[in-house]
Amino acid sequence: MSEMINIVLEERKETGKEVCKKMRPAGYTPCVFYGPEYVDSIPAKVKTADVAKLLKSGQWETVTFDAVLPGGKREMCLMREVQKDFLNGNILHIDFMQLIKGHKIHVNIPVHVTGRETCQGVKLGGVIDHILREVSMEVLPGQIPDSITVDISNLGLGGQIHVRDLNVPADATLLVDGDEVAVAIIVPRGVVEAENTEEQKEVEVVAKGKAKNAEGE
Repeated sequence: MSEMINIVLEERKETGKEVCKKMRPAGYTPCVFYGPEYVDSIPAKVKTADVAKLLKSGQWETVTFDAVLPGGKREMCLMREVQKDFLNGNILHIDFMQLIKGHKIHVNIPVHVTGRETCQGVKLGGVIDHILREVSMEVLPGQIPDSITVDISNLGLGGQIHVRDLNVPADATLLVDGDEVAVAIIVPRGVVEAENTEEQKEVEVVAKGKAKNAEGE
């Protein structure tokens, strides 16, 4: 888990579409803060520059924030939902969700594959099939991993890495079947056909050798 990022959620007294439209050109993104200990969500605004770079990275779902709320109270939270303009990609609205120490949270963690260049199966003509792009789990706030890394360097032709083989936090509860395949090295049809052809040639050579020996006798 990476270090928590400090962020300030400033007071937003007025709500509504028109208010939010004026807010964005001024460098702010409307947001709300909510959680188990908050009966009513808190409307707020956050400086767009403070979150824009993180959102572009594509890994914002696992980042933990130490947020200062309107009024000065500090809370640990995640960005739970981000709304963007589908035409230009501009950030429209963000939901921040409170995290409570000792209480697990449901998150989807990205699965990254390493060892592509040295993978044994790939060297033999195999193709990497990255099936599971993210894995769902329940985990304590302080143990949320940025990602899960899968090393396939020693994976051979037809080899597989299952969910049960993934390196996850000790107290995490996986919400995916352990038998599900995360990454596999597929044997292309061309490779199989080539192997079968070579085997046939070897059989033919052996057969011819036996035939010659029989004639000599």
